[in-house]
Amino acid sequence: MCGIVGILSRKKREDLGSIVIEMMKRLQHRGRDGAGIALYGGLNLADDEFLMRVEIQGEEEERKKLVEVLTSIVDRYGSVKSIQNLIENYEYSITDFKIEKINFKILKKLALEVQSLENVAVLSAGKYEMFKDVGTIDFVDSEYHVSDKTGTHAIGHIRFSTESGVDRYHAHPFQSFLYPDITVVHNGQITNYWNTRKKLEAKGHYFTTYNDTECIVHYIADKLLDGYSLEEALQNAVKDLDGPFAFIIATPKEIGIAKDKLGLRPAMVAEGDGLFAISSEEVALEPLNLETEYLAPGDYRVYRM
Repeated sequence: MCGIVGILSRKKREDLGSIVIEMMKRLQHRGRDGAGIALYGGLNLADDEFLMRVEIQGEEEERKKLVEVLTSIVDRYGSVKSIQNLIENYEYSITDFKIEKINFKILKKLALEVQSLENVAVLSAGKYEMFKDVGTIDFVDSEYHVSDKTGTHAIGHIRFSTESGVDRYHAHPFQSFLYPDITVVHNGQITNYWNTRKKLEAKGHYFTTYNDTECIVHYIADKLLDGYSLEEALQNAVKDLDGPFAFIIATPKEIGIAKDKLGLRPAMVAEGDGLFAISSEEVALEPLNLETEYLAPGDYRVYRM
């Protein structure tokens, strides 16, 4: 029932945020449990700079102490360049740590250490931005101002929860800390989740939820780390993952879509004028005025900048 979208432009667009929000609004009927976007190409970061976005739970004094703890942890790995509260209320804050003097290998160690703290959840870590929350896409846009964002590509998710918790952390997109800036949104179910997860954990992948979508992003990250192209990784995913699914994967320079081999979940693509778009329904693609193609069962596509 969930809705998924993706958009990639070969050139940075000032209106990318507003485009993806409009696409998602047209899929709001597919669920109201949560909404989320991973947006790329909008941050101006140096090679040794990264953004870590965390959710910190607790009352104000407790959160202040946790910020001090997080700062001390970061300073063991690199340097805190700036700290900014994106959202703050009486029970939690969404806080951005801009970190410098590190590389991705160090960032993933840092993110996993921070993730292990009580009352702290790492929502994203890398050179992209993650915006996700419970509720509708209108609520997410009003809180995070996604419509004002620039960028090159983005993926988005409208959530109808069937298994895992309805909260900010379980909203899509999901990421893997083992591969730079990789995220996924998913409609469907992975029925061989536990067998796939056990194999990935044996190779060092660290799971933070029991959501089957997280299994997908680790699976693709694992293939990319083994030297597969994204096309090859998607081809293998269609073969190895069981159940009804359609998912969109994003990396720093590409997005891809894969559909289950029985074709039990809808997916379509549209291309033209330097744009590539993906959606669960044609209605989300209509504003782009591009030629639309429905994916066949087991089909997959990749588009690069």
